[in-house]
Amino acid sequence: MSSLADKAGILVASNLVKYAVGFVMPMVLVRMLSRSDYGTYQQLALLATFATAILTLGLPSSVYYFYDRTNKLRDKALTLQTSMMMAISGVVTMAAVVFGAPLIVGLTKNAALAPLLGWYGTALGLLIAGEHFVQFMIAQDRYRVAVFVETSETVVRVMILVLPLLAGHGLMGLVLANIAYAALRFALRSAWLLVPLRPLGEGLRAPWNYKAQLAYSVPLCLMSVVAVIGSMLDRAIVATRFTPADYAIYSVGALEIPLDSIFQASVATVLRAALPSLIRAARHDEVVRLMHEGVRKLSLIVLPCFVFLLAYSHEFITTLFTTEYERSVSVFRIYVFLMPLNMFLLSPIPPSYGRTKINLQVVAVVTAIHIVLSFVLLHWIGFYGPAVSAISTAYLLSLFYFVYARRLTGGTVPQLLPLKTFAKVLCAAGVAAAASKAVFSGLLHGLPGLVACGAGYSVVFVLMCFALRVFSDADRALARRWIARVTGGLRRFAG
Repeated sequence: MSSLADKAGILVASNLVKYAVGFVMPMVLVRMLSRSDYGTYQQLALLATFATAILTLGLPSSVYYFYDRTNKLRDKALTLQTSMMMAISGVVTMAAVVFGAPLIVGLTKNAALAPLLGWYGTALGLLIAGEHFVQFMIAQDRYRVAVFVETSETVVRVMILVLPLLAGHGLMGLVLANIAYAALRFALRSAWLLVPLRPLGEGLRAPWNYKAQLAYSVPLCLMSVVAVIGSMLDRAIVATRFTPADYAIYSVGALEIPLDSIFQASVATVLRAALPSLIRAARHDEVVRLMHEGVRKLSLIVLPCFVFLLAYSHEFITTLFTTEYERSVSVFRIYVFLMPLNMFLLSPIPPSYGRTKINLQVVAVVTAIHIVLSFVLLHWIGFYGPAVSAISTAYLLSLFYFVYARRLTGGTVPQLLPLKTFAKVLCAAGVAAAASKAVFSGLLHGLPGLVACGAGYSVVFVLMCFALRVFSDADRALARRWIARVTGGLRRFAG
């Protein structure tokens, strides 16, 4: 597992920068916008999530399947074909948002959206038109370029978005800044992708196979749409049933710590590359071992984060988002229970066995349950109902995936899940939370207090893990390798 862990570590390092900036951005915005304006901006972001899932048509993901580095002419045609279809999708997005503005305003009951939607639709269309760039870089085995571009774009985006707010231009300035960023992103991505293809005439004259590409990508799009509906349904219900100020409260509480994007997705990507060859060789025991070890390693990160955020949920929200969002704490405490699911690696299993329909079926069934349960709980317990439904159905989704994982791999529950490690890590985290509360409670406040509690918690947790023999020899070796890499990099930078 060490080589796979090292590969995953590279992806983790790149994702860490990207998602850390995205995590901090809401904390900046809540301090620069009124609660109503922040809620309106989050409604625009919700619209962007749905539009991206639907109107990219799954085309970016299809690049991995159709790109063939042995046939340069075909790849040139594929690049031009995909770029053209994505540009058309961008134009359709702009038109859909502009002409659908009255419907969107009516659904959200937020008149403040009306003057913003035309501008935001333009930005959204430009973003979608350039959404396939990273997939082509990865297909060309240019991982460093992909990581560099995404990281640079994240930093530039923050700078462009914050400047109009600092100048006092408010929400409209923020939306116009989105257009500037989207236009710059589209221009640079298009030039980087298309200029090396000159002369373009060869690619234009080569046979295009857009029907096959769409036949492959549209099912992926449908699965993505169903998954997005399931994951964003609770936010959509609150956004359309409550005021923008209420939605601001909910969206802050519904903050998802991006452990899945940073750690789980990185490990899953490495496993997706490793598992198919093992399955073809009928080495199901090795598949089970890799799954067990991957979950065990993720549990060492996910479970202590879960316990800490549950113990310090009030301090976490009010420190990062101000006491104006104190009502968000209850929503956040519900959402924290999503975190333990970030240590499981279940959804890559069916596709690795060639059973892609399982994912679509499972997601569709759970989303249908989520829709019904959300409205039932909204009627029963009000504001918090959709959040409870989101968490409950997320666990149900993982349960379904686990059942299929057992059937496909033939592994037992103890073989797939490191239950003893779970118990030891939760015990260590519980002791660490109690100790940090006992030592720091009432002594420090605000960000220094939260940081001090986190540091104390971490120290006690690590000591308890050593005492309970949680860390394996491979864990310690991996830690030493990455510490050496980080310190070596810092020394080179300083020198």
